Amino acid sequence: MNDIAAFVQNSSMEDKIEFAMCLLAQMSIRDLMDRNNCGMTDAVADFMESTTAVCLFDKETGLWENGPDYIVGEYEQEKRRALA
Repeated sequence: MNDIAAFVQNSSMEDKIEFAMCLLAQMSIRDLMDRNNCGMTDAVADFMESTTAVCLFDKETGLWENGPDYIVGEYEQEKRRALA
């Protein structure tokens, strides 16, 4: 059994949700790097300081139940609103 399988099998639901949130953040950041042609450091800093990231890591918002495309869309809307 690999480390991921062992983690999934032996972890609490709370830990699994937190793991999913981290994976979604990573996938969203990689998508932003591609879309904005920027490096990891800039993408991580911009995304993790956003309201979208705060919502992603707040289980109650349910944002973590969506895919990275949706999360990036929310982030981009947040950025557009900030410029308006």
